[in-house]
Amino acid sequence: MDAQSPKPAWLERVPELIAKAGAVLSYLYLLRVPVLMSVSLIGLPALTLLPSTTPIAGNLFLLGPANVFYAMIAAFMLAWSIMVVTRVVLLNGKRFNVVNGLTEDKLSWWWMAGVFVLVVPMLVIAVKGPVSGEAFAWLWRLGAGLAGLLVAYLTGCGTLLLAVLFAPKYKHAADERFPDLLPWFRHLLGKAYNQPVLPPKVLHKLGALGLKIPEELSIGYLDEHGCLFPGHWFSLLMLIASFVLFWLVGFGKQNHLGEESFPVPAIGYVFLLLLVINWILSMAAFFLDRFRVPLLLPLAILFTIGNSALRSDHYYSVTRGATIKTITPAAVLTAPSRLGPLTREHPKGRVVVVATAGGGIQAAAWTARVLTGLHELIPEFPNSIAALSAVSGGAVGTMFFANQYQSRYDIQGFPPWSAQRAQQIVDDAEHSSLDDVAWALVYSDFFRIFLPYIKRSTEDSLIDRGWALEQTWRNRANIQANLSNWREGVLEGFRPAVLFNSTIAETGEALLLSTSDLSPGPENQQRARTFSDLYPNTDLPVVTAVRLAATFPYVTPSARAVSGKPEYHMVDGGYYDNYGVFTLLNWLDQALGQIDEHKRPDILFIQIRSFPGDNAPAAVYRGWFFQTYAPLDALFNVRTNAQKVRDQYELARFRERWSMMGVKIRNATFEFEGEGAPLSWAMNPDQTKAIEDQWNERINGKKGDKEKIGDWREVRCFFNPGDPACQNKPLKEPW
Repeated sequence: MDAQSPKPAWLERVPELIAKAGAVLSYLYLLRVPVLMSVSLIGLPALTLLPSTTPIAGNLFLLGPANVFYAMIAAFMLAWSIMVVTRVVLLNGKRFNVVNGLTEDKLSWWWMAGVFVLVVPMLVIAVKGPVSGEAFAWLWRLGAGLAGLLVAYLTGCGTLLLAVLFAPKYKHAADERFPDLLPWFRHLLGKAYNQPVLPPKVLHKLGALGLKIPEELSIGYLDEHGCLFPGHWFSLLMLIASFVLFWLVGFGKQNHLGEESFPVPAIGYVFLLLLVINWILSMAAFFLDRFRVPLLLPLAILFTIGNSALRSDHYYSVTRGATIKTITPAAVLTAPSRLGPLTREHPKGRVVVVATAGGGIQAAAWTARVLTGLHELIPEFPNSIAALSAVSGGAVGTMFFANQYQSRYDIQGFPPWSAQRAQQIVDDAEHSSLDDVAWALVYSDFFRIFLPYIKRSTEDSLIDRGWALEQTWRNRANIQANLSNWREGVLEGFRPAVLFNSTIAETGEALLLSTSDLSPGPENQQRARTFSDLYPNTDLPVVTAVRLAATFPYVTPSARAVSGKPEYHMVDGGYYDNYGVFTLLNWLDQALGQIDEHKRPDILFIQIRSFPGDNAPAAVYRGWFFQTYAPLDALFNVRTNAQKVRDQYELARFRERWSMMGVKIRNATFEFEGEGAPLSWAMNPDQTKAIEDQWNERINGKKGDKEKIGDWREVRCFFNPGDPACQNKPLKEPW
């Protein structure tokens, strides 16, 4: 090319393009908080469309019309705050030594359209819902969603009107700076602009004070007269409106946990939290970015201070100095009223023991359905149960079932079969607890992290996600008892021993929260530690014991007992044994070892598993990124599959050992074999229907296929060996 030839036009624009690209990148950084909030507002609903996240996040958007209404108010307020923050930053590039992203402070309809675009995914997912078979319910949800948008929009308009009333006059009249709104509202804006609340003298004095602030601090905040820019007035009042909304929604909820009177859904609480976070972090970033101070620095300082404060820890309540009646496993297994009538087939009596596995709300629902279903088919079933070993979600279903046992002078044992009572037990187990847990996350645990040094009473220090879950269960089924109360009637056979399985976080040991004791001794060196081992003469509410056994990761916190010294923290029992089998075998081993060989009853060992057993994923090709999460993937799979193999091996050894000593042991497993089981603490109607369908298949077979009813026949023939259906037909396994 000739040296004198002119440069191509595109080459001459390279410096300009580079400068624009640099400005875009600068603003992406400066707007990192509202960008992250936008991704959250769009991304959370999008999670329901991904097959891998649907079991966990799908039912987060299981919303009725009232839920949609409140969720859309929170979503739109969040979207509006994102718009306001973004405009303030773009209009004040000078503060950050970059060219202004916006040259005029006029709000076009494009900006308002952007606000609506941010909430469209939420509206679509909320209206559609993860439920099939609804006729026109989506119309009600759509109407409620649009009504919520209207309320939030009018709230923003009212805040805008207040901002115009308080802010000093600007170079553009208020009714010219905003899009073509309704005529009556434009008229109000014009009047507010011409008749401000603050008189000129007050504004002049405020401006004089503002001019005394160093420019290094005031740039981007104050105009040439020392007065706050109108955009900051709007931001300030929007912040106040957001906090008012935040507290109004949360006010009074604490006394109504587990009730339907507060229809704000979990996703609504999440958006409210993001709304508050957006304002706090955006304001902090606007100030700190001028001085090139990373936003993570003050957050790290707050986290460090909060972590060092004891009030930031999570606690559960205990009753010290309680009188706890000692109950041995042998006494439980041989209670006369539990053994039932001695027959030719069961000359030493018969008892049932149950181990129910974890698995969130799916395990709670399936456990409740199996136990109530067996009661319907075999009236004497509940009063034949000697022990219930329960883990995680299975502990929740067990709690609602076991709460029906009575040991009063007028009522002893499990009440007679009632379809209404059975349905209530299943409904309680299937009922979502997500909204109450989300409330505690937003209104208690968030401030526990950042403001733990604020002095609080002992009662207030207990309020967290775990406490909210306890209150939900307590209020839902009126469960007021302590574990000591549930010991009443165990020796007499009116109530089974319950073994709620937890895990000690610091040691990885199993911890048994039970109404029966394990004796120390050489033959029991490997036995699980009990709550009484750690805390002698200490009582615990039943709902607290279940919460500690069902400490689902991140949904509920790892907690320690309230005391003035260091204590262990309890986590989900599934970390040690997700099936409850190992603990129950340990308990049975001790019971049989302490009973005379001529008095050892026949045992039916029932296992309840809430997820299909043959669901191992197929081998696939992996890239290098697999190495980043392969250890966690292996750890999760070992936690479930390895425990199952171990439990099966231990059960086989147990049966073989005691069978040689004349103990007849039968085994029946009721495993949910359906698809689409939820992994969260909420169920949609399709999933609750699947529970019922699966139970019917386990009892009646599917389309004439009787293979699945083998376990039910084990139970049936254990109680009624003389039944014609049990004659001349081999049971699942020999005695």
